[in-house]
Formats: sequence, structure tokens, C-alpha cells
Amino acid sequence: MKATATIHFACNDPDNGLFDGKTMMASYGDIELEAPGWQTYAFTEAAGFIRIHRRKFEILGSKDWVGNWCWNAYTLRRAEAKRLLLTLRESGWRCTCGPCRWYDWFNHEGAFAAAVSA
Repeated sequence: MKATATIHFACNDPDNGLFDGKTMMASYGDIELEAPGWQTYAFTEAAGFIRIHRRKFEILGSKDWVGNWCWNAYTLRRAEAKRLLLTLRESGWRCTCGPCRWYDWFNHEGAFAAAVSA
């Protein structure tokens, strides 16, 4: 089992590629996540952590402009990545693309609770 996970956030200005302190989309591998109603949320990156939904998440590293200049990648310990994904889900984010099993896990309470306890 991998000890880390990488989650990408669209957190850069689409006009110039500079970090703009907000996000409404994330991806985890082939899984795409969107904020409710494409609402933007404050997003902070600093030495050793990111912050979204008023919660800090410890990161092990980051890389700018992954895929294109709108996206940055953040590497977290697996448990911290799970906590981040739970926070996104609790805040109304939706999985819009991904394997059926993961989509159900993220978007439906019963399947989600069972997967988290596993």
C-alpha cells in the first residue's frame, strides 16, 4: 500500500497561471471533484500545509502547473489525504467523473460510510 497520495487543485488564475487563492475543482488520479454549483472556495498554500474549508492539511510536497498552468499538485500522507477528501465531501463537493465504485463511495452516504470504516 502506498504511504502517500497526490491530490490536484485548480487553484491558479487561468489568465496568467499565478496562484490565486481560490479553487472549485480537484482531482485524485482519474477522479474529478467539483465544488457545489462551481462555487469558489478560499484555498491557501503555505510551507508544509494547504487550507480549505477552514481546515489545514499537512502536505509533504507540492508542484506547480501540473497538467497545465491552472493546476497544482499536493502530496499528503494517505491518512491526511483521506481527511481532505472527507472534508470536501462533507462540504458538498461531488465526484463528477471516476470509477463507479469510487463515485458511489463519494456521492452516496451508505456506500461512503462503509468504505471509510473499511
